Amino acid sequence: MHVSDVTDRVLTHLREAGDYPTNPNLNAACVVAFFPGGCPDSAPEGWPHDTVDYEDPHATTICPGCLDSWREDHLVSAPVTVPAGTPLTLRFPWVAAQLAPTTPGDGSPADTDPVPADTSA
Repeated sequence: MHVSDVTDRVLTHLREAGDYPTNPNLNAACVVAFFPGGCPDSAPEGWPHDTVDYEDPHATTICPGCLDSWREDHLVSAPVTVPAGTPLTLRFPWVAAQLAPTTPGDGSPADTDPVPADTSA
């Protein structure tokens, strides 16, 4: 099998990603190769080893046989067929915004309640 024959992908996201608001890797949503006939024992010909490790079947790819185990720790979309040339994997890392409350000069706690927008026109 050649990587150009891999036409399905799923979108994954770690279920506990919210527990790591400052870690862009754990917060990353990922597009992952999906193999309807089962994850291959070894990387398909043309696999981009320089950017994607192929440790073993089911570690970095998903198939019907390992879908339930992936869903224990990840949100996993339904598989979709993608156009030719779509990368095997894509990562969308992000870091949650960290609000820095200000402290008034008198040392009292900062007011973090939202302020309604002025609706007068």
